[in-house]
Amino acid sequence: MKKALVAVIMILVELSTFAYAEQPLDTLQKLIDQGITILNDPIYKDTAQKDNQRQQLSEILNQIVDFKEFCRHALASNLLKFTPQQLNEFTNLFAKFITVYYLTILQDNYTNEKVIPISQNLISDSKAVVQVTVFWNNIEIPVEIKMVRRGDSWKAYDIFVLGISVVRFYGAQFQEILRKETPDQIIDRLKLKIRKIENDLQG
Repeated sequence: MKKALVAVIMILVELSTFAYAEQPLDTLQKLIDQGITILNDPIYKDTAQKDNQRQQLSEILNQIVDFKEFCRHALASNLLKFTPQQLNEFTNLFAKFITVYYLTILQDNYTNEKVIPISQNLISDSKAVVQVTVFWNNIEIPVEIKMVRRGDSWKAYDIFVLGISVVRFYGAQFQEILRKETPDQIIDRLKLKIRKIENDLQG
């Protein structure tokens, strides 16, 4: 009887925690709003402030995306080829590549586009799917975001744009490279890509 009572109490505590934890759609919208505020801040119109703006956006991106989970899904069976150290380095480098490549494009092309939250589907206490609409160049783009619960918050690990999975997109590239190359070689590829982008930014 005592064990059953303890079990019920534990379940109620967990449900209570989940109920009052920040919801995935709330987490996502809050961080997106922060990013848009930075993109619209007139101080960053100064070219000399672009690096600072990208750093601010990078911090928000790392709060939005669980790059470790993303890379695990993208590598799939190739994950077994990596040592823990290689996987950690690969994940950190991939996150940096995404940051310097895509955030630079965003900085150069953002013109007050909007992200509108639509709905969320709580699949379990640790997984959710969020639907948003992105208004880009007056075109409505449906976006689906898979999220995982981390503590009291949520992070994205896959994004579907017009039905195309970003994880699968990069996963196909990783698979093709790892058919012929080692984890160390794909890590070196990422280093070279990042170095080239950074050199281009400097100018």
